[in-house]
Amino acid sequence: MRSARLGALLLLLAGCHRGAGPAAPEAPGTLVGQTLPLLPSPNLRLVVEGQLNGRPVPVVLDVARALSAVSSGCWDAKHPPPPVMGSARVPDVYGVPGALRDWPLVRLPGLRVGGVKLGPRGMGLTDERACAVTLGADVLAAYAFTVEPLRREITFEKSRPRAEYLAEAAAAATDPAEEVHWLELARDPVGDWPLLAARVTQGEAALTGPLVLGSREPFSRLAMGAAEARGFQALETAANLPPRAYLVDAVEVTSGVGVNPLVMEAGVGWRNPTTLGRLGPDVWGRFRTTVDVQGDTLVLRRPRVQAVEGRQRCARPGTQNPEEAREESCFGLHVRRGADGRVALTSAVFRDLPEGGRVHLEPLGEDGKPLTLDCQVGFSFSPTSRGVTTQHLVPWPRLTQSMPECAEALKSVRGFALALFEEGQLQECPNACIFVHQGSTRRTVCECQPTPLGEVAVPQRSKTSKPPTKKEREQEPEDPR
Repeated sequence: MRSARLGALLLLLAGCHRGAGPAAPEAPGTLVGQTLPLLPSPNLRLVVEGQLNGRPVPVVLDVARALSAVSSGCWDAKHPPPPVMGSARVPDVYGVPGALRDWPLVRLPGLRVGGVKLGPRGMGLTDERACAVTLGADVLAAYAFTVEPLRREITFEKSRPRAEYLAEAAAAATDPAEEVHWLELARDPVGDWPLLAARVTQGEAALTGPLVLGSREPFSRLAMGAAEARGFQALETAANLPPRAYLVDAVEVTSGVGVNPLVMEAGVGWRNPTTLGRLGPDVWGRFRTTVDVQGDTLVLRRPRVQAVEGRQRCARPGTQNPEEAREESCFGLHVRRGADGRVALTSAVFRDLPEGGRVHLEPLGEDGKPLTLDCQVGFSFSPTSRGVTTQHLVPWPRLTQSMPECAEALKSVRGFALALFEEGQLQECPNACIFVHQGSTRRTVCECQPTPLGEVAVPQRSKTSKPPTKKEREQEPEDPR
């Protein structure tokens, strides 16, 4: 039934004026078996590197978008875009049920993702100035993909029936190193985008219902109308502007599985009354996640945690002995050196951080031995639940400007290792941050993971929040940013 519905949707997308096709159509390649690094970003974002006619281009993966798209910024006066071959009417995830949106349709040749040539295909043309490609459900529905948040990688395989996932559940339930949760994805009856049931709480207020599973924007979004009706209190910005976010106590996708606390975007333009908003990577990205929209399945994996004398310990990957759980196994570090000489550092904490925490790193030289530097590198985390990750390029622009000597010294580092963990966050580094501390000057410079409010400490909930203006309630754009 759902396969038929998806087929009908794709026929809707194909309903356009056709131009002359190529004499010998090119068979598109497949992403099955490909493992691709995500482009560096503090927040988890499903963006990989692609090529469009030989030029590097970011490729965004958006399972909630029916039609793939390309921005007009990928062309200029010397290289004009391909001619518009017609238009496509596509269901609008942000609109009222049944709302359709018209997109100019172009035939896009020369697109490669991870070295795989996807072949010429019809794509919607957006008016974005920055060059970007978005792969939607018309491409991604054929795949199941697994996101590894610590390594910041995505791996593709063929979509499988849900029955095959459930058959694996019994065997995995006894794994001493990993807990696994199999969740069922529903599908919107018109737009066919994936829906996941969740419970959002703030004090005594609670909302339970379907949210759109989002893979494009890094933040989850709560529909403002539904939230206000249940008594949720929005946050105000420091400038006393209309509320832009909600600080919720927890978002759970099943009992005890989710994130707490969490800052969610205020969905001022969310007009779809059948959903409560969008569930983004800031929730499901706390796990090693497999998304199979066609197979109606979301699989969440994370290390098992044991409480010993009031402290959490984590199982080591691959262990068969549940007694081997250790506190140091609760921390992860991944190092990837880029072509520009900078290093992408990713840190993960797999246990709860009720007071926040600081993870210190040890710099390593060419021979793998520790280096003695005046500039110390580490990560700071605000109070949060398990599974938080953040990724940063070293050196980052502000470090180069504020501490040029540290930025220069860190160029000699060829690797990093986990060194020390301390309870409590750095007050000058809110949220999830990387920091460099210079011992001789006692100065600290950090780069923090943005929230929906930016790189600022999350304020407390206000009891006197002002309603948004008419302009604030305008429908948000769907074009990729």
